[in-house]
Amino acid sequence: MPVGEVIFGFIAEVISYIIFELIIEGIGRLFRKIYYWVRKLLTGKERETPELELIENRYLLKKVIVISDLHELLPKGTRGIVMEVINEHSFYVEFEDSYGKPILVNGEKRMKINRSKVMLESNRRTHNTVYSK
Repeated sequence: MPVGEVIFGFIAEVISYIIFELIIEGIGRLFRKIYYWVRKLLTGKERETPELELIENRYLLKKVIVISDLHELLPKGTRGIVMEVINEHSFYVEFEDSYGKPILVNGEKRMKINRSKVMLESNRRTHNTVYSK
């Protein structure tokens, strides 16, 4: 493959990204903001985001940790993934053991868990450091 084709392909990708992502989607976001601003001026209604939607954005398909013992198979510190948000207070969570195998409770992979019994797992950054002994 000639070097010119590679360079030309790269430049075309960058230009198409700039045109599509930045300009077209930016114009769409601008129109949406103008619409909600005008609607607020005329009707006084602000844009509402339902509580359930905020909870789904925060918890759905995220890793959680059990903060208190729930079951003999689910001690404190067990990790799982939120598979479905039922309501503001409950989730369906799939748990896995330390080897990555799913934990079955009463033959079910998914468990209904109260939101107050779990917390989001923090994504701590680890640095590649060399420790000298």
